[in-house]
Amino acid sequence: MDIDVQPIEGARFGARIFGVEPSALPDDAAAANLLRRAAIDHHGTLVFEFGRMLEVAELNALTGVFGRNEFAPGLITGYGKGRVDGEEELTVEEQVARLEARGIDPYLLFLGNVDPRTGERVETSEMFFGEWEWHTDMSYIPNPPTFTLLHARHVPERGGDTGFCSQVLAAQSLPAELRRRVEGKRIKHDSTFSSNGALRVGMTEPATPIEAIGTYHPILRRLPGTEREALFLGRRTNGYVEDLPLEESEALLDALWAHATQDDFTYRHAWQPGQVVVWDNRLVMHCRHPVDPSETRFMWRTQTVGEAVVASSS
Repeated sequence: MDIDVQPIEGARFGARIFGVEPSALPDDAAAANLLRRAAIDHHGTLVFEFGRMLEVAELNALTGVFGRNEFAPGLITGYGKGRVDGEEELTVEEQVARLEARGIDPYLLFLGNVDPRTGERVETSEMFFGEWEWHTDMSYIPNPPTFTLLHARHVPERGGDTGFCSQVLAAQSLPAELRRRVEGKRIKHDSTFSSNGALRVGMTEPATPIEAIGTYHPILRRLPGTEREALFLGRRTNGYVEDLPLEESEALLDALWAHATQDDFTYRHAWQPGQVVVWDNRLVMHCRHPVDPSETRFMWRTQTVGEAVVASSS
């Protein structure tokens, strides 16, 4: 496989990848190793240029380069979904079996205002078209997905770009006083709301971030096997710094987010049909810019099983 890796022009991180044949990846260890190395070298942001739509099996083959498939959010209780009152209590295995019996892939998420069966535009919530805040995918679970893959199927003519923000660059330039304030501290990553502000299925809005349901993770994390350090903030909504009075937590989080999302740390990706963008949630955050309500946008998403978040001081 003749793979070409090119740094993204005008960006401080990220690379464009050409020449990948997804169906051949399971039998090409050298190609898989090259792609994993590229992800580390380019702050975990890779833009694959295919020039065509992928089949599900091809997307899964590409996903397999970066790890084992993780459940898509919103399909399995505990993975971006609470148990609704009156809903039968099932094991994860039982939920997977029921989804598959209905022809639903528990590892593939459809994102957009298009019916995946017909390809026709469907009506959706107004929240879909607004801005989706900076966030890390599924950081509200103990072992958040390591990699996310997004495959562009329908792309709007206006809007819908995805922003990426290197938390490696943010950590490298963290002011000394702010670093002192966050070292050894953890943030609770809220599971109540999605990144577009919608209340998740089966969830109840908490009175304050202190009561929010979520998982605590260290603010400064280290990528296992490397010396690379990154901020790990999750999302701003309902974030809470462990053991601080709420007012102090809010002030510290405001300072962190103002630093972490500076334009100098970001790359804004304008999509083309057929592209797949792969990003490492340990190293970058992402957001989605608004979409014109008259437009259609439809993506396939997969993600890989994650690991425990290792504090940079460990």
